[in-house]
Amino acid sequence: MPGLVYLFIGRENALKGEALEELKKQTLSGGNADLNYSIFYSDQFDPQGFQDAVNTQPFLSPKRFVVIRDADRLPKEARGPVADYANNGYESTVLVITANVTPKEAGEDPFLSGLLKCAKVKNFSSPEGEDLKRYINERASLYNKQINRDSLDLLVGKIGNDIGYVRMAVEKLANYTGDRKVIEKKDVETLVGRSLEESVFDMTDAMCSGNKAKALRILSGLLRDSTKPEGIIGAIGAALKRKARSMGQSPRARAWLKECFSFLSKADRDVKTRDLDKKVILESLVIRLAELSELR
Repeated sequence: MPGLVYLFIGRENALKGEALEELKKQTLSGGNADLNYSIFYSDQFDPQGFQDAVNTQPFLSPKRFVVIRDADRLPKEARGPVADYANNGYESTVLVITANVTPKEAGEDPFLSGLLKCAKVKNFSSPEGEDLKRYINERASLYNKQINRDSLDLLVGKIGNDIGYVRMAVEKLANYTGDRKVIEKKDVETLVGRSLEESVFDMTDAMCSGNKAKALRILSGLLRDSTKPEGIIGAIGAALKRKARSMGQSPRARAWLKECFSFLSKADRDVKTRDLDKKVILESLVIRLAELSELR
C-alpha cells in the first residue's frame, strides 16, 4: 500500500497553513514530534535530504511527516525524485506537497498534473459569503469572543475576504475589546476602519516608495499592538499582490513581485523555525522590500 500523499493547492496561503498545522498535529504527537518532522523549501531543496526524510522509519511514532513547500517552483532536476516517491511511497510517511497555483494551473503543469492523479488534493481559495462569516466567527472564538451580526457585516465590508487581513483584524479587535466578550459595531468602526488599513496599506506604500523610516514606524506600531509576526507577513503579502495588480502584468512587475515573495517566504520560514528575535526578522524584511522597490 503506498504512502499517504497530500497536494495542497490554491492561493489562500493562510488557510493552507492552518490545514497543514492541523494535519501535522493529527499525524504527530508526544515528545518525539520534531524527530519525525521534515520540511523542504523549493529554493533550498535537497534531493538527497528528501530521500533520507521520506525513507527513514519513524522514531517512536507510527508516522513521519514530511512537507514540501511551493512545489510549483521546484527546479526541474528535483521534480523527478518527488514524483517517483509520490507514486511509490511508504505507509509510514505522510507527505504534504503545497503549490501556490489554481486547479487549472496545476492541470496544465506536467509535474503537478501527475501529482493530481496520485495524491489527495485539497484546494484552498478565499471563502466568501456565509463561509467567510463562519470563518471569522471561528477565529473570534479562539479569543473567547463573539461578533454580532452588524459587526460582522461591517467587518467583511471593510476588509473583504483576504484571510491575512481577516486574521489580523480579529486579533486586533480581540486585544482592543479586553475583557468584553462581544465585539460590537463601534469597535469595528473605531479600530478596523483606521488602524488596520493604515497599518497595512501605509506600510506597503512606504516600502514601495523606498521610505524605510516610515515603514519601520508603522511596523513598530503593529508590534506594540501585539500583532503576530505571521499575521504581519501575510498581510504584507496580500497588500503587495494588490499593489502588483495596480502596476499591471508587465514582465517587470511580475519579476518584482516574485522577488518580493521570495523575501516574504524566507521571513515566514525564519519566524516559524529559527530562534531569532522576531522584531529583527520583520525589520530586515521591511528594509529589504523597501530597497528592492527602490531598484524597481
